[in-house]
Amino acid sequence: MNRWAICLAGTGINICLGVLYSWSIFVVPLIAKFGPGTEVNSAAFTRANLSWVFTASIFTFALVMVYAGRLQDRIGPKAVTMIGAGIMATGFILTSFVSSVPAIFLTYGVIGGAGVAFGYVTPVVTTIKWFPDKKGLTVGITVAGFGFGAFVFTPIAVKLIKTVGVSSAFLYLGFIFLIVIMALAQILRVPPPGYKPEGWTPPAPKPGAAKARDYTPGEMIKTGTFWTLWLAFVGNAGVGLMVISLIAPYAKTLGMSAETAAYLIGFLSIANGFGRIIAGFMSDAMGRATAMIVIFAVTTATVIAIPYMANTTVGLAVGLMVCGAAYGANFALFPAATAEYFGTKNLGVNYASVFTAWGIAGVIGPQSKAAMLRSYPKDVAGRLDAYNAGFKIAAALGILAVVMALMIKPPKETAPAPAVGS
Repeated sequence: MNRWAICLAGTGINICLGVLYSWSIFVVPLIAKFGPGTEVNSAAFTRANLSWVFTASIFTFALVMVYAGRLQDRIGPKAVTMIGAGIMATGFILTSFVSSVPAIFLTYGVIGGAGVAFGYVTPVVTTIKWFPDKKGLTVGITVAGFGFGAFVFTPIAVKLIKTVGVSSAFLYLGFIFLIVIMALAQILRVPPPGYKPEGWTPPAPKPGAAKARDYTPGEMIKTGTFWTLWLAFVGNAGVGLMVISLIAPYAKTLGMSAETAAYLIGFLSIANGFGRIIAGFMSDAMGRATAMIVIFAVTTATVIAIPYMANTTVGLAVGLMVCGAAYGANFALFPAATAEYFGTKNLGVNYASVFTAWGIAGVIGPQSKAAMLRSYPKDVAGRLDAYNAGFKIAAALGILAVVMALMIKPPKETAPAPAVGS
C-alpha cells in the first residue's frame, strides 16, 4: 500500500467536507426564496436566524466527532467514512425539500454537521498512523483539503444556485458528496500492527521524559496535558472564528466594496489551507509546543494590530491572511500533538475529545460578535467600536492560547489502567 495514497484520499475527502465553510453563500438565496414577500413569506428567514444553522453545524460536528472517533477506533476508517458520506448526503438532500428555518437547522446544521464529523476524523487519524515520521506535515496536507474546500465548492455552489435554484443546489451537492466520498473511502485502511516506514527508527525519548504509551480517553482527560491542549485550542480557534465572522461586515463598514470583501475572504481561505501545511512542517521541525507558542504569539499580535492595519486594503489583507493561516494551523498542530502525547491506539476518540474545543470556540466567536453588534449604536462609528471590541475579545483568546502553549508538557508517567477482568 502506497501510504501517500492514504494522504491524498484524505485530502480529497476533506475538500468535500470543507463545503461547511460555504454556508454564507446559501443565506441570501434562502431569504429570497422563503423570506418576507415570497410565497412562503416567513419572517424567520433572517441573517441572524440562519447564522444559528452554521453554529449548529459546528457544534454538532465537534460533539458527534467524539462518537465517530470511538467508532473509527473499533471498526476502521473505511466503514466510518462511508457512514459519514451517507449522513452528510442525507442532510443536504433533505435540505432541498424543506422550507422552514427549524427544518434547515435540523437537516443542514445537525444532520449535515454529524456527517462531516464522521468523514473528518478518519482521514486525520489514518494519515497519522501511516506517517509516524511526518505526523505534522502529512496531517497538515490532509486537513488542508478542508481549508480549501470552500474555495473549491463555493463557485460550484454559486453556479448551481444560479442554474437550478438554491433548493436543487443542495440536492445536487448531496449526490456529489455521496459519490466522491464513498469512492475515496475505499482507499482508507489502517497500517498492519507494528508498522514502521522503511528506514525510519522511532526517536529515543528525551532524558527524564516519560515513556510514550497509549492512553485511554479516561486516562487522557485526567492529565494536565489534555486540559492545556484543550484550552489552547479554544483560544486560538476562537481568534480565527471571531475574525472570520467579522471580515465581510467590517470591510463594508470601512467603506470597501462587496467585491473587495469577497477577495479578502478568498485570501483568508487560501491562507487557511496553506497554514495547515506550514504549521505541520514547523511542528515536525521544532516540536509541537514550540510551534504553537510561535504561531499563537504572532496571531495574537496581529489581531491586536488589525484595527490599525485596516487603514489600507493591503494592510487588512495581510492581517487577515496571518489570522487565516494561524486558524488553519490548529488542525495540523492538535491532532499531531494528541498522537505524540497520548499514542495512536485510541487516537480517534482522543483527538475527537480535544476537538470539542473547536465546537466551544465556534459558539464563542460568532455569537460574541453578534452580542457586540447588539450592544453598540448602529451608525458607522458605533459599528466600528463594536468590531474593535470584537478584536479585543479575539486578542484575549489569543493570550489564553499562548499561555496554555507555554504550559504544555508531556503527561507524567502513570501506570496504565488494568484491563477489565484482570
